[in-house]
Amino acid sequence: MKWIQRLLQTWLLYRQGRAALPSNIGLLISLCVSICIIMLAISSGISIGFALMIVWCVFAYALYRQGYAVNDLLRMSWQNAKTSVVIMQIFLLIGWLTAMWQASGTIPMIISIGIELLNSNYFIISSFLLTSIVSMLLGTSLGTVGTIGVVLITIAKAGGIPLDMVAGAIIAGAYVGDRNSPLSSSASLVANLTHTTVQTNTPRMFKDSIPALLISSVLYILLSLSHPLSYESNYLPDTIHLLFNIHWTLWIPILIVISLLPTRLSIRWPIALSAMSAAILAMIHQGYTAFEVLQFSLLGFELPHFNPLVDIIHGGGLKTMLVPTISIFMACSISGMLEGVGFWNDIRQLLSQVKGRAQLYAANLSIAFITGALGCSQAIAVIMTHSIMRTTYAKEGVHDEDVMLDFENSGILISALQPWNIAALVPVVMMDVSPAGYIPYAFFLYLAPLMYWYRLRRHEQRII
Repeated sequence: MKWIQRLLQTWLLYRQGRAALPSNIGLLISLCVSICIIMLAISSGISIGFALMIVWCVFAYALYRQGYAVNDLLRMSWQNAKTSVVIMQIFLLIGWLTAMWQASGTIPMIISIGIELLNSNYFIISSFLLTSIVSMLLGTSLGTVGTIGVVLITIAKAGGIPLDMVAGAIIAGAYVGDRNSPLSSSASLVANLTHTTVQTNTPRMFKDSIPALLISSVLYILLSLSHPLSYESNYLPDTIHLLFNIHWTLWIPILIVISLLPTRLSIRWPIALSAMSAAILAMIHQGYTAFEVLQFSLLGFELPHFNPLVDIIHGGGLKTMLVPTISIFMACSISGMLEGVGFWNDIRQLLSQVKGRAQLYAANLSIAFITGALGCSQAIAVIMTHSIMRTTYAKEGVHDEDVMLDFENSGILISALQPWNIAALVPVVMMDVSPAGYIPYAFFLYLAPLMYWYRLRRHEQRII
């Protein structure tokens, strides 16, 4: 790329005694500093959202030194950041929904039913299918791992099954819903960027993932047969029924989402109505007051510290989604500012040499891996890659629905295969397993991209 040429030219000029830095070398330095800031934030446990605020300031300062007015930088940032407002609303609604499903007993009910269906001889495949179903219902990979995933890995630790295998099945299953669920925040993000709708995307996403799901299931069955569970715990369903009033009406919040999804309503309506119904059920069945429900909505659901389920059933709330919404807003702001000054032009020139849908998707996957690795975030991988590639997709005349599938099969999944990325780091920390040992067994995460590329390639060959 031209950046490398410029660095070499600068070094030669320096050796010749002629100090002449390129005018935009400041952007390259800012990029290096930004990478260091993000990596430092990840290693120190500092929120990625706050780190991105500093990154924005670093790039803005470098561009200001190059002659850009502050007002112009703010305008370019807002031009792209305002597109994230709808996503931020959905993120906050999902935070509310998660807390209300916890408080009402809906999530405990799902966990209880799932555990009761476990078969010790098919534990690994059961873990994959159970986390897939739960993640489809919840729409969140981290929420799935933090609830049913923690339970399953605890059983695996007591049952003598290799933890890497179970962790791979759990993380892969968690991202089945993260990719396909209508309640997934990442699905809303991709839909917003590609000018599509979650309602129309969901059936197509699920249909596209079926081959990878089937092959993954077969592989997990083989692992299950060779590594059966030697210990099975049934105390959790009994504990849930003892501490929560499980009633058939707790299915209502789930049915609201399922029934309203095919309509033309914005995805915000099913989420909001489901959360509202769950809030009412929390007061009716679990005996919470309106004030407690409001508190859970804002701060997240928490059980008393002496409750045996306190480490399993918790979370949600607007507070927990505050940092992700800030991260989305700042990532879009940085992307818009860099877009406005032509930062991605060199990469786009390389993309102009790409021919065919298979190569275009391969380029998307490669760029998503790099942006995800540098940004340590699934959202950054998607937003930055879209900012770089959207003009290329437009020039190639690719339909929005096909662009959507490219991103669902790249940045959304590939981020979970990078141990330092939040998408992988948080689940690993939650389950207390090896940081990278799960990767060979997270079959769905790499089978879905590989099979998607293979279908694109075969389609091009048939046309030729």
